[in-house]
Amino acid sequence: MSTDYLTPPRIAWWFQPATFILLPVTLSYTAWTALAFWHANLYKSGPFEKLAGWAEPSYIDPKGVVLLVVWYATVVAIATLGWRIGSAGRSPNPRLVSLTANPTFEKRYFLLLTAIGAVGIGYAYAKIMASHSIVAALSSQEGNALTKSMSGTAGIETLRYTPILAAPVGIYLWRKKIIGFPMMVVAVVLLLMDALIAHRLGLLMASVVFLAIMVRSAPASGRRMSRKRLVAMLLAAGVIGFTLLGALNYFRNANYYRDVGVENPAAMNFFQMGAYLSVPAQVAIGESGAIMRGTWEKDGDPIDSVNAIVPTFLQFKKISKDDSWKGDEVYGYSAYFDASFFTNSVFADTYADFGAWGWFYVFPLYGFCGFLLAKVVRYPTVIAGSAGVLAYCFSEVWRIEIVSYGFVIYLMMATVGAAVVAAWSVHGRKRGRAVEPDYDVPRSLVTEPG
Repeated sequence: MSTDYLTPPRIAWWFQPATFILLPVTLSYTAWTALAFWHANLYKSGPFEKLAGWAEPSYIDPKGVVLLVVWYATVVAIATLGWRIGSAGRSPNPRLVSLTANPTFEKRYFLLLTAIGAVGIGYAYAKIMASHSIVAALSSQEGNALTKSMSGTAGIETLRYTPILAAPVGIYLWRKKIIGFPMMVVAVVLLLMDALIAHRLGLLMASVVFLAIMVRSAPASGRRMSRKRLVAMLLAAGVIGFTLLGALNYFRNANYYRDVGVENPAAMNFFQMGAYLSVPAQVAIGESGAIMRGTWEKDGDPIDSVNAIVPTFLQFKKISKDDSWKGDEVYGYSAYFDASFFTNSVFADTYADFGAWGWFYVFPLYGFCGFLLAKVVRYPTVIAGSAGVLAYCFSEVWRIEIVSYGFVIYLMMATVGAAVVAAWSVHGRKRGRAVEPDYDVPRSLVTEPG
């Protein structure tokens, strides 16, 4: 039988920090450019700021553009260095690899994640229903009220993030015929339930987790997918993603867009995506120009600025979502935008909150994230899927720093915890007992020492 899973994985060339950082950044500045062009040439009248997130495009200062290019190049370089160091290190223990590639392990790992996620979702919904009618909130397109019912602190409700891992793993195992269709559907429904009451980030992160699974499970022979099939898959993913995000946006924000004259759900989603993508660019362009002109300077404190990377569950002075909205004054009046947007790029927010010292702490954090990404993706497929969580952290650089967010750390801990329990249940509890893997593995790799 095959032992391909013991061969060091061949990871697609594009699956690296630079890709995940630069692609969303490019989309953000493209959206800003398109809206700025619309504002200057095609827009006639109406509530532009309500649709785009800003009324007038920020002034483009050439020196500010240079600062932005240097800053993003630094993040990419340090993250890539971490990735290279992680890739060049020792491969995972072959004995551990053989155990976690076992279909029995994969199934039990999935079941553990799904069960944990069900507990978290059940608790969250019970807590919400104690003060709100979920059906009434969704039918009136006021789903944001449900989000506000969550405490935002670490606890049982944190477990609701687990379907971000369970759903893509379930789809993969269903395709391999290791689990049945109903079990896979349960995990996917739990993910959708979390997205409905909390945020859409979970859907996006789960998509990247599934992407990591697909990359890791690619044939060892390196046979490439045909261009036609790749294009078809990307188009299908785009349509499905746009539809899901459109539905969630409609339930959460439809009344907002109706108030500004937009009735079509697809148009609502286009405007939502345009504003969502462009505001961080609007702020970063304005702020970088002000920094280089010397009209706004904030060095920060070398000690206090460490808080830029402190895990959120260790930050005891928490700020609610409503209170975290940022006005123009937060950025030294260097950029003007709708204050309902409060995640305006790692570049802008780190400087605004912690000054230049904050950047120097954030840079190595992304290097460490790149190192972990390279390590995790080398494990067998279901474990390697969690590399998608780390990859998604890079894809949020244009908007917000989430590497140190509690739910990201929780998902990595859930990966380790579920893997340990599943491996223990498969391996057996008696010392000296040989494992009976589903593969042709040399006994020296799978037998416990006496």
